[in-house]
Amino acid sequence: MTAPLPCEATSTPHWTGIDWRPFVKNLSVNDQRIRYLDYGSGRPLVLLHGMAASWQWWLENIPTLGVRHRIIAVDLPGFGHSEPLPPPAEMATHARTVIDLLRQLDVRSATIVGHSMGGLVATEMALADRELVRDLVLVGAGGVPMTEHRLTITLIVLRIFSVILGLRFVRRALATKPWLRRVVLRGGFRDPRALSPELAAEIMHPFSGPGFVDSVAAAGRAVRRTVPESITCPVLLLWGEHDTMAPLRCAQDMQDRLPDSKLVVVPGAGHSPMIECPNRFNDAVLAFTAVRQG
Repeated sequence: MTAPLPCEATSTPHWTGIDWRPFVKNLSVNDQRIRYLDYGSGRPLVLLHGMAASWQWWLENIPTLGVRHRIIAVDLPGFGHSEPLPPPAEMATHARTVIDLLRQLDVRSATIVGHSMGGLVATEMALADRELVRDLVLVGAGGVPMTEHRLTITLIVLRIFSVILGLRFVRRALATKPWLRRVVLRGGFRDPRALSPELAAEIMHPFSGPGFVDSVAAAGRAVRRTVPESITCPVLLLWGEHDTMAPLRCAQDMQDRLPDSKLVVVPGAGHSPMIECPNRFNDAVLAFTAVRQG
């Protein structure tokens, strides 16, 4: 079924008023340094960012979600301030790293939220540890059924993007120049102006990362072998209406193949609804997890 979003926006404390430093931590996981944020209390909600991103991509969401949940937002290996995996950096290895991190944090059951590439990692986690992964929220996620032509184009675009973002002066300019964000970030946002100057300053400097190139190829391999029917836990598909990276029709196809799923469409949003429409995004996630409480 496709569910409408509630009309009322959730009142949230703004992330700019929070000192995040006490909540940002590092752990050695399989001899690699992994950066993560641990904030709030309640049933664990694990946030996995997309390609080239970092835990800060969830800043518009963490204060609200953290009222009801313990939020663990991870810098995936090779992104943000986490050390990269050795090649070929398969999505299954990313998943195992996050699982081992959660075990060190004594997390035995959690909702896993994955955006874009993070959705591929989340689905690999669901297949690898069905007791840990209570349910999934897939946001514009990798792993949706795509034609080989669309997948090839998407991977080419990501490779080009990795070259551009590998230039430090480009990342500095993206953090400070709205006109450049409007040009470069069209694939990630329907309207890049939805990205506030404050958030741009947080997320653009660590954008890209040494794991980007290997992860593009690994993501392509993972998409080709994803079998949605093998995911047996409840799944919320949370999709931007105007997502061009993973179009809505792909989410609809995936919904048809998942045994237990619901599709929620965020009107007006592109590939990053958690930033473009954070109140609607937060309400949808909390409505899903509230039903699953107990």
